[in-house]
Formats: sequence, structure tokens, C-alpha cells
Amino acid sequence: MAVTPTVDAALTQEIRDFALRELNADLVGFADRARYANAPARLSPQGLMPESRSVIVMAIHHPDAAIELGGREHPQVIGPYCIQYFMNSRLDEMSYRMGLFLQARGWRAVPIVSSNIWRYKGYKEMTEQFAPDLSHLHAAVATGLAEFGYNGLAITPEYGARQRYVSIVTDAPLAPTPLLEPGSVCDNCMLCRKHCLSGALAKELDGFNEIHIGDKTYRYVRKNLWRCAWGEHFDIDLDLPIPEHVNEQVILDAVKAHGTRGGEMGSCLRHCVPRARRYFDAKYTDAPRRRRDAVAPEGPVHRGLQDRVVSQAARQGADFAVVWSREELAAAGIDTDPHMPDTRAAVTFGLTVPAPLYRDRLAGACHYLMQQAAYDAVRELERAGYTAVSHSGVQEEAIQKLLAGLPEGRVLVTETLLTEAALVPSPKRVQLPAEGRTPAGLDFETALRNLLAEQGAAAVGVAPAGRLDEIVAQMRPHLDGQTIFDYKDTARAFSPTVPEVTSRTRRLKTPGDYLPGARSVVVFALPLPQASVEHTARHDAEAVGPLAFAQYESVNLLATTLRRAIALCERYGVRAEWSFDLAGSASVVASPRGPQPDAFSNRFAAWAAGLARLGKGGFPIHPVYGTNLRYAALIIDRELPADAPLADWQPTQCGACDRCVARCMTAAFGDEARIEAGGVADSFRLIDPARCDWAKRFSLIAAEGTAYTGWHLDVPAPATITAEALADGLRQHPVIEKRRPCDFDACVLACPYTRSQP
Repeated sequence: MAVTPTVDAALTQEIRDFALRELNADLVGFADRARYANAPARLSPQGLMPESRSVIVMAIHHPDAAIELGGREHPQVIGPYCIQYFMNSRLDEMSYRMGLFLQARGWRAVPIVSSNIWRYKGYKEMTEQFAPDLSHLHAAVATGLAEFGYNGLAITPEYGARQRYVSIVTDAPLAPTPLLEPGSVCDNCMLCRKHCLSGALAKELDGFNEIHIGDKTYRYVRKNLWRCAWGEHFDIDLDLPIPEHVNEQVILDAVKAHGTRGGEMGSCLRHCVPRARRYFDAKYTDAPRRRRDAVAPEGPVHRGLQDRVVSQAARQGADFAVVWSREELAAAGIDTDPHMPDTRAAVTFGLTVPAPLYRDRLAGACHYLMQQAAYDAVRELERAGYTAVSHSGVQEEAIQKLLAGLPEGRVLVTETLLTEAALVPSPKRVQLPAEGRTPAGLDFETALRNLLAEQGAAAVGVAPAGRLDEIVAQMRPHLDGQTIFDYKDTARAFSPTVPEVTSRTRRLKTPGDYLPGARSVVVFALPLPQASVEHTARHDAEAVGPLAFAQYESVNLLATTLRRAIALCERYGVRAEWSFDLAGSASVVASPRGPQPDAFSNRFAAWAAGLARLGKGGFPIHPVYGTNLRYAALIIDRELPADAPLADWQPTQCGACDRCVARCMTAAFGDEARIEAGGVADSFRLIDPARCDWAKRFSLIAAEGTAYTGWHLDVPAPATITAEALADGLRQHPVIEKRRPCDFDACVLACPYTRSQP
């Protein structure tokens, strides 16, 4: 007789509290391993992580106005439904932070990405198309949060289809949430089928999928996913005649003939509201409306609610929040009726940043933080019974022109929400970071270290700028002058690659190149979830997605931390700059979210700050986390007490080990080099960047990651890599799959300081 593992009720509650209060999830549920007994091995938690015992699912709600007001003109005129793109990013952060939360408490966890990492056309014997590493929809049902509707969406009693999910696989023994009864939420109203312009819920159907979880069976229609993806994924105009049979070739032919129109707001989602929550208001929208749990009171807005809304500025790193009345906006020529007809007020969250710093990942982080503030404020209002929406379509440029107090040389980033709540207007002035609250009694170093710890930094070190100057001087003879290739695909989406290849010459940088007068470099790091790395491309799942996700989400969180740290510097009168690869000695790895800093990034900065030693392969190795940290560098003009290079620890296994060099499939490793400072020295192998990039950056060697997502492209690196040879290889990229590459540093995965080795 099987023995059920003991569940940890206290841990379950701690995780639930963290999800609901700290991560601001709307729903959270748990499934035990037994509920996946019938799951295909490649798509199961145990296929990803054999020792897994539980799955955690968190959900966040689409604001009702985003669904009810989006897509009114056409499903491909999505309007405020574009909040969906932000929600994916928010779910990514929630998944990643939950994984690190579990890891910090001694449990193993594999956070799963929200979306956009999948196997388009099956994998080996697996025939499922568009298959993710773990289906969040199935996980939502398995954790008792949802049941399947006819349309295949995981619908909840609270929101219907109006939420998105994210999942975490863990070995923690958690108490499972009760399952919903099949048929208790979906009443087969068939509004989804009626309004689907692609015909995916009416044509090319093949019976029903049946999912057996415990003693319950859930059913949803088996549709042709290529037909479903016509507009939703491939952006093809839904007003075009759609063939009676849709497959990959039909999709590619349609793109070639007609191009793309834009992303689709799924009509199945828009019209899916449970009967108990569903009502109609034709004057407001042509979609069903959702009855909320709270009814907004008549009269003035509760002052505590307004405070909670405005306080999202401080919570999410905004510098200020401004409240507008509808009349104030109208007087300035801003008409809110086309965006939300019942608007009575608006709230703008904003921050400013010095113009030279507003670039690349930091620019994206600034916008993301403001979107978080607005989205969470919308949910505060909606929970109180008020309609509200961000990403409404109101032009931020018009709002920004109404704000006073922006000095020259600074960039203003804002995000505005609209609401039917009659909030009390506030002064219309930009507030700068230097005008913010300086922590009383805290010196700058303590305040900075406290901030980095609060944001989850697992390691922090300080190097004097001169130490980096010394290291760069030692490396210049080896690395300056190396040829680096870049490329841009000039073809339109879902078309054969048309590469534009250029080359540049490497020149290493020092802190002074970023910030004249630089005195110190503060290096901080976030860990990759160890279990994600340990199980990459192993076991039944052979999944590479969790590592690809970890590579980019760690950098996203480092970027938002940099933004907060730079604002703190301004409050203390400290000038700052930033970099993910200060010396410029590293490269990037291909990712579904664009090129990401590789495992070599900021290696010299981390070494100089006493956080790592360099192994034989040249990548940084931390005494506790091994290679599984990603580093950011904050360059400042304030001298801080410096940390010495690591003298009492070194990666001794490198001596007799040659795994990293042997694993390289492009023969990128070359001669040995040496760095030395503060009485500490390390030797490591140099790398030819063009040969290394051939595999991990340009996705031309399948075993460097893409093979595990179903690619079959292997182009051996020529003896001499030229722009022409690279362009020839890039033209062979698969037309659809090339949009979501998942690559890794194979040499790093082969290292015993990364994960267990056979």
C-alpha cells in the first residue's frame, strides 16, 4: 500500500502568504505529485524534476475593463488588452521570486516561464504542438484553481477566463488545494465558439481531450492549434479567407502573401464569464461583463483606498504619483471617453532618470516598474468595486506635458490609469529622486547594502575603480582587437532570415569610461534557481526552457534593482553609472526575450569585488553558488570600503578537470591568460568570441540548446569565421522557431561548479 508523503501545512501557509501579500497574486493553489500520475512524462513535473512533490500555481487577474473595452472594434485592435504583455512579465517575476523564496528555505524549485517558450512541432516521439515545459492551464486545474471550459481555457469561479497563470515545480511537500468539480464553472454557453473569427472552436475539431486528475475527469474540445494561432500567435489578418485546413505551410504561405496585421485578443477569453458572474450591458461593451465581489459605495472614495492606490508609487520604485480629475484632463484637451467612458479620475505614476543612464535594460526596467505600480493600483480599485484600467490608450506624452518640474537632461517615464472612482486631485508636479526621503541616520553604504538585500541580492562586493583599471590593463594585450560579429534579421516576422551581418573590434572598458571620476564599483548578484540548472536537458522532459527563463529573468530583476539603487545614489548626492559587463569582455546568449548577458558577463568586476574566482573556462565561480550567479555593476563616484579579492578559496577542481574545454563544439578555447591583484591570481583559457558566438549567440549548433526545443540545425563552424560564412548559416534558421531560441553556455553546464556531472 502506497504511503502518502506527509504534507507541511505550515510551509504551505507560508508560501500562500508570500504569494498573496508579497507577490500580490489574486489566486494561489497547490497540487501534489499524485495529481500528475496520468500526465505525459515529457510534460510532467516529475519529468522536469524527478524529486518533485508539488506544483504551485499563482494567478493574476485581467482588469475587467481591459477585457470589456479591449477588442471592441476588432479582435486585432486590442486596446487596453495590451496589459496582457505586461502581465506575462509580472508573472515571470512572481515565478522567479517564488523559486528563490523556496530555495532560500532549503527546498528545490524549478520556476516555469509565463509564456513564449515551447516546442512548436512536438519533440522526438511527443506529438503535442505548441507544447510548453509545463502547461499552466493544466496546472491550474490540477491545483484546484480552475476547471477546463469547452474552449480549453482554465476558467475560475471568480474570473472565468480573465486571469493568467504561472507555475513552480518543487520538492516541498505541500497540502493540495481541493479540486473543482467538472462542469461547475463552464455552462457551455458557446459564446466562445460563436465569436471566434478563426473558427478554431467550430472547424477541424477532433473530439475532446479528457484529463484524469484523481477521481475527476475534465474535458475540452480538441482543436487545430495552427488554426487557433492564425491571429493569436502569427498575427495574420482574421478578416482574410481562412482555408478549410490550416497547418504550418498554410500559415507561412499566408504571411508571405499578406504579411501580418497584429496580435489578437482572443475572443474565447473575452466572452468567457461564468454564469453566476455574467451579465450584459450593451451600452458599455458587446462582451459579457463580470460581477465583482465588491460594490463601489456612493459618495467620496474611502481615503484609505486612495492612500493604498497612491502608495504603489513607493512600493514599486516610482518617484511620485499624481491624481487628476476627469475635468482637469478635459480642460487640457485629453478626452478619456474613447478609452473608458465612465472615467472620473486618473492616476499617473512617474519616475525620472538622468538621460545618459536611460538605455537598454535600465530603460525597460523603468517602464516595467511604472507599469507594476499602475497595474497594482488598478487591482486595488477593482477589489473595492471600482472600474479601472491601465494601458488604456491615453497618450503618456500628453500627460507628461501637463507635469511641471522636469529639469533638462532627465527622462520622464510615466504610466497612467483611468478609473470611475472619484479620487481627490493632487498637485501636478514631477518629484525627483533627490527630493525623496533619505533614510534617517543611515550612511550611504548601509542604505545601499540594505536596499540590495531587500531586492534579493545574494552577494554584494565592492572593488576600488583602480583595481578594475589594473585588471583591464592586464587583459588588453589578450582581448583588445578581437573581432566580434553582430547581426540583424531584416526579414519580416515568420519569414526566412535575411541577415545583415556587421563586425566590430573589441576594446575593453574601465570604470572611468562609464563615469569620469569613478571611485568604486559595487557588484551585486542574483542566483539562478539551482534546480533549474541541475535538470536542464535531462530526465524525461529534456527541457531547456527553465534555464533560458532563468537567464533572462535574473537580468530583468537585476535591472529593476539597478534603477532603485541609482535613485538611492541620487538621494545621497552620489553620481552613478551601470553595466552588465563592465570590462566588455563577455558576450550574449540567444533567448526568447532577445540576447541576454552570458555567464562570462561582469566576471572581472565580480573577481575584483571579492565575489568570485575565475575557473579554467574563464567564467566566474562563487564559493557557495558556483557559476549560478548573474552580476550587475554599479559604478559610483563615492569611495566605499573595498572587499579584497578572494584569497581563502579557489576552485580546486579546475586543476584536473577539462570538461569545459572538451564540451565546446566550436573549438573556441585558446591560449591561457592570467590576472592578478591584491596578492591573488587566477589563470584561465581565452576564448575566440566569433567561435563561441557561433553556437550560443547565433544558434547554429543544436546541442547548445535549440535541439531540446525541436530544432535540427547544425552548421559546423568553419576554420575561419567570416561575415559571409555567418550569414550563410543564419539563412538556415527555421522560419517559425527562430523567434524563440533557447541557447546556453555549454561549457558552463559541463562544469562541476554548475551542477552534478556524470
